[in-house]
Amino acid sequence: MPSTKRDRAAEDGGEREVLDLGGYVPYFLTAISNTWSRSSSRLYLERFGVGVTEWRVISQLAIEPGIPAQRICEVIGLDKGAVSRSVAALVAGGYVAEVADGRDGRRQLLELTPRGYVLHDQLIALATAREQMMLEGFTAEERALFTGFLRRIHARLPELRDFRPAEDEEG
Repeated sequence: MPSTKRDRAAEDGGEREVLDLGGYVPYFLTAISNTWSRSSSRLYLERFGVGVTEWRVISQLAIEPGIPAQRICEVIGLDKGAVSRSVAALVAGGYVAEVADGRDGRRQLLELTPRGYVLHDQLIALATAREQMMLEGFTAEERALFTGFLRRIHARLPELRDFRPAEDEEG
């Protein structure tokens, strides 16, 4: 399905190519992601005093305890500044502890504190309930197929990040 259409008159009276948002995958990914993140952040802030970025850090530390902040950046795709601010807030709140890396004294490893695990458990219950709500009406087979598609898109992210079109391909 093409993601563009020729239906808008140009200033010179001709037609020009415009996006067909109904078929443009990046539109859907962005709209879903932005709405999901904003509503999650608002809810998590109201309930627990942390935003969605802090939740992402907490969830990654539950998955991989004792990792550096750089690893969190790599996995969840956030910039170093956002992760650094979130880690600082979580350390200040007593949810995350910084431990010197025994192999590299310049690097700090991060781990959840007992208080951090309690917060994690509360947040994961809410996050998975929201996921179930979003996927309501999908069969188990459709969910598996959808997740498979998302994994394939996710696997292409490094190539997308490094993509630079040849000059004659640019519009």
